[in-house]
Amino acid sequence: MLSTKFVKFIKSFNSKNNSKLDCILDLGRLGIRISQEYSTRFDILSIDKCLYLTEFQTPSLEKDEKHLLQLVPKFDPLFSLMEYYDNYPYSYSDINYSFKACLKSGVEITVKAVNKTARNNFFKKITALRKKLKYLSFIYPWMEKEYKVKEVIDSVEKNSIQKSTLSNEVNYTNSLNEYIKPFREKLNLQDVQFPKIYAYLSSEDMVVGEFIYGSYFYELLPVKKLKYEDVLKLVKTQMFFMLKIGVFYNNLHSGNLMLSEEGKIYYLDCNNLGSLASDTKAQFMRLFKAVALGNYPYASVILNELSEKTLGTPDLEELSTIIKEIFATDKEEYEEAFFIKVMKSFRAACKMGMGFEEEIFPVFKSLIYLDSLIFQTKNKNSKIKSDILSILDEIESIQNENIPLI
Repeated sequence: MLSTKFVKFIKSFNSKNNSKLDCILDLGRLGIRISQEYSTRFDILSIDKCLYLTEFQTPSLEKDEKHLLQLVPKFDPLFSLMEYYDNYPYSYSDINYSFKACLKSGVEITVKAVNKTARNNFFKKITALRKKLKYLSFIYPWMEKEYKVKEVIDSVEKNSIQKSTLSNEVNYTNSLNEYIKPFREKLNLQDVQFPKIYAYLSSEDMVVGEFIYGSYFYELLPVKKLKYEDVLKLVKTQMFFMLKIGVFYNNLHSGNLMLSEEGKIYYLDCNNLGSLASDTKAQFMRLFKAVALGNYPYASVILNELSEKTLGTPDLEELSTIIKEIFATDKEEYEEAFFIKVMKSFRAACKMGMGFEEEIFPVFKSLIYLDSLIFQTKNKNSKIKSDILSILDEIESIQNENIPLI
């Protein structure tokens, strides 16, 4: 049954009807994770299919009701330190549940605990599917050749291990905070924050952090309470991590971002990081600036430098023309503002014979989301290219400054 549903999903890639991709939801959490991996694979799928797959998120799945005492052992020392705690979660994310509590010192905290049963069942499914792939690859050799299923499943497993080990969230949150701390004032990012994490109370299966009063982005967007200026701060922060540090939060979505009552933007659930090599992040900086300035011939040259297979001058001239057309078109169907057009440029390069290393694809997971935020909050006076160019100039101005040793 598992393999049949997976094959049905892969076959749906050939359909012009994107709704046929919905069949991956029959695989539950595993299906969501697979769809998220394919959502950035512009080398395999058309951009409209990639963007359609980005809409699949775990909150759409039915959750198992869990209480704090079902997830955290009663003998855990944390209970002796708490004045009170809510036994019912106020938030749910994938296999993790968040509970509000208060320490005897009066400090309000969030206790996030993992559902171990759901985690174990998830990895059992991955193992079962991996075993089936050996047989499926023999029956359907085109699946591996055209859609790189083994590579995608490997990536799903790698990212899932990272996400489900909550001790990573402790380390990653603190690392990102330390990276940005020396540059907050220079980049005017004092309003971008990470919650304080209590490492001494946390473990592989539980994270204890400060409780933040505020609204999630998914609550703010429908009522138009999120400002374009705040989105630009988020873009600047993500560009800083990608282009200056080379390590970035790779799980941006509206359930992981909060605007506090004090007007500060909080990165939450920092349990999945991506990375870029020094050369790659420098090339991305040049690429973003090139398309923002309208220098499409130079953009095609940079894509050629990023590619594992390079093209000749005539092909680069053709690619330059295609990129120019991409940025000259405003298509509202998928809320394109800037970064999706960059992704389309990569797709055009692939169709002409270029190929890119695996580290390129995860970059677009957060960039697609940022494009959506830009589109939803912009107004008639917004100058997106100009604003992004200003952000890039700010990041470039600190490129020679030392990165904190973490």
